Amino acid sequence: MNFWKRIFPYLILNILVSAATTLIVLMVWDRVQHPVLSGAAGGIPEAVVTSNPGAVDQQVTLPPLDTPVIRIETVIGAGDLPSESIQLQRIGEGDLQLEGWRLEGNGKEYVFPKLTLNKNGSIRLYTRAGQSTVIELFWGLDKAAWKTGDTIILFDSAGNQRATYSIP
Repeated sequence: MNFWKRIFPYLILNILVSAATTLIVLMVWDRVQHPVLSGAAGGIPEAVVTSNPGAVDQQVTLPPLDTPVIRIETVIGAGDLPSESIQLQRIGEGDLQLEGWRLEGNGKEYVFPKLTLNKNGSIRLYTRAGQSTVIELFWGLDKAAWKTGDTIILFDSAGNQRATYSIP
């Protein structure tokens, strides 16, 4: 019995140190694996509709209009809010700043937050709410945005049409 009285404080200390170390490692791992975009409150980018949707805080040089820079790869789960998403793919050279770009269709508009799409990179825009990261954005709608036959148009920050996609 005397043995347990002497070792008990060390066992408790060991448990507390192990738990704290595990929590710290998990928090660091989560930050590395799921970096949050800067921008809106809480770091979560939001769909923003403004009176001047092409306005961007800083001047960004856009590629020439005859140069393909991005494509709408596909729409997944059109009409089904939990799975509905749009996959965008960077084509062309270099990085592409998407801040102020907007996606339109079916009477809806999504304006992209500060975001860089790297060469050959892609991003998925979910219609539903969720935690946005550098590869997944969440629009935050409570109803599905798309249906078969809809046409989605992507405009750059200057209002130029850059890509279209018709949902089969």
